[in-house]
Amino acid sequence: MIKMLKDFVNQLTQPQATLFASIISALIAITIIFINRYFEKRKKNSEKYDAIKKYANPLILSLEQLAWRLKEILEFKGAYLLPNAPENGFFKYKFESTVYRLCATLGWIEAAKKEQSYFSGIKVRQHNDIQIAIKAFQKVLADGSHVEVSIIDELIKLYKIEIKIISDNKRALLGVKMEEIVFKYIPSNVKRNVNELSVEKQIDLIKEILDLICLETNQSQIDKTVIQEFRQTSINEISREYCWIYRDWQNAIGESMLKSIQNANRRFDIIGFAEFEELKAQNEWLSKPDALFSAIDVSKENRFDSRVSQLKQLFGATSNLIVVLKNLIDKQETISQESIDSLQKFNLTLGNTNRLKSKKRIKIKIKYE
Repeated sequence: MIKMLKDFVNQLTQPQATLFASIISALIAITIIFINRYFEKRKKNSEKYDAIKKYANPLILSLEQLAWRLKEILEFKGAYLLPNAPENGFFKYKFESTVYRLCATLGWIEAAKKEQSYFSGIKVRQHNDIQIAIKAFQKVLADGSHVEVSIIDELIKLYKIEIKIISDNKRALLGVKMEEIVFKYIPSNVKRNVNELSVEKQIDLIKEILDLICLETNQSQIDKTVIQEFRQTSINEISREYCWIYRDWQNAIGESMLKSIQNANRRFDIIGFAEFEELKAQNEWLSKPDALFSAIDVSKENRFDSRVSQLKQLFGATSNLIVVLKNLIDKQETISQESIDSLQKFNLTLGNTNRLKSKKRIKIKIKYE
């Protein structure tokens, strides 16, 4: 083969030899470019995966602590969260530490997101799986327009407002505007406080909401005498408890939980519980999750307090995110398979059927020169 190649080259004229040499040089240059790009891409993929791994273990640990606390609340009815719970030191600690565990998880998610921003545009399949699970976790906390819409629908039925067609977008918008009206009448974000308003103020509140509905649907306004008749039922509907921690709020909470660290394999860490307690008094974002856990009776699941269902869904999303992270990280050092099985088993008792199975043996190895 080599002899044939030599004979071929020897038979070439000078111009042909020059052209042949140019072609060979060009092919070698192109090959080198593609090889360099291949290894550069593999290196960047490895860097991005390493960024995931840097935060995987602390995120799993934080998620596990949150999951066990949620399990405790849902399984043993969270006496320290009840509306009339004694204000003793232990109950206060349990409440504050519950809020801290959720905030810490949001902090680790924010830290991982910041670290990975250095590798934007690089796609790693495993990274995408994690992002899907994180978005599912965030969605449980943030998406709740269906509750406000449900209140609007119940008021429409109660007052027999005739509406032939109303789009989902308009119903959702009415729900947002209704919430704005409610918060004009109460000093806090606790919906049940509408029960403490005077009868006159309650009627004014209901009328303002009904006027909005009638205006947006071209209906005649409801008279106050009719509102008086259905006042308490209306207040029961309007005072439904729900707590949505919107995505921008989650980002702000996560930012507040971070502290930069030097000379470490990670750029960020999470503030401790003591620092959290001190900072919370001055930081409105860290108080946002309070409403999710404040004065809730998890033994009663009905439409008047959607937070009970929300906590169950949050447990499911937390449990699934743990499984995704454990499946995708080859060296996971925080949670045992026994603990995962226990959490997944409890998840099924809550009716969360979209659980993920933990893969006991999975290795992801990315090597580059």
